[in-house]
Amino acid sequence: MAKKRRKRYRLKKRAIILIETICLIVAECVIHAIHKNKVKEEKERVVAEESAKQQKRKAELKKWNLLLVNEWNAIPDDYEIETAEVEDGYVVDERICDALKEMLEDCRDAGYSPIIISSFRTREKQQYLYDHTANKADTALPGHSEHECGLAADIIDAGSAGWSAPLIDEQEDMPAQKWLMEHCQDYGFILRYPKDKEEITGIIYEPWHYRYVGKKYAKEIMEKGLCLEEYIEQS
Repeated sequence: MAKKRRKRYRLKKRAIILIETICLIVAECVIHAIHKNKVKEEKERVVAEESAKQQKRKAELKKWNLLLVNEWNAIPDDYEIETAEVEDGYVVDERICDALKEMLEDCRDAGYSPIIISSFRTREKQQYLYDHTANKADTALPGHSEHECGLAADIIDAGSAGWSAPLIDEQEDMPAQKWLMEHCQDYGFILRYPKDKEEITGIIYEPWHYRYVGKKYAKEIMEKGLCLEEYIEQS
């Protein structure tokens, strides 16, 4: 009888050990499954968030104020704007009019003398300029000029108005121009055609051409030293 009891005890002990081992294995499998599921959920969450960010970014890049117009990107055929006068008969897209007025006023309050010499142009005006320019490389093709969008303005220092050709690199040395290049992003504008970006923009350096993109984007573009093409490509 004692021998049988010892045998039953050993069997019972083995059974307990087996059950405990099975329980440990099951618990480990459950923990692993839970961890794996959490990792999967986290990856899915990150992917979903990144996808949402990309979709949001794509939507942002389609906004009117980030419209990319250059040699390779024409103004959409259905593009229409309402214009408003800034000063002296010069008009721009009404959505940027107040910002441009404020920038010019603040520049003058700082003691400088900026003047607009070009703003919104109709397709007919751009065609005329292109047809009558001696150097076609200096004038955008009709349908490919930011001036036709009403989002840009050429601004010079009044002190250079008497120059035979004020639209030259030396414009960057003029007091009003220095102020504008430093502060334009505060009003949502960028220096559209920066130095050393000609191959990317397709346009020579123009230290007088300001383009509205909005304060958020202007700050990013100007602080990073980008042109609009680079900013859109990197986004």
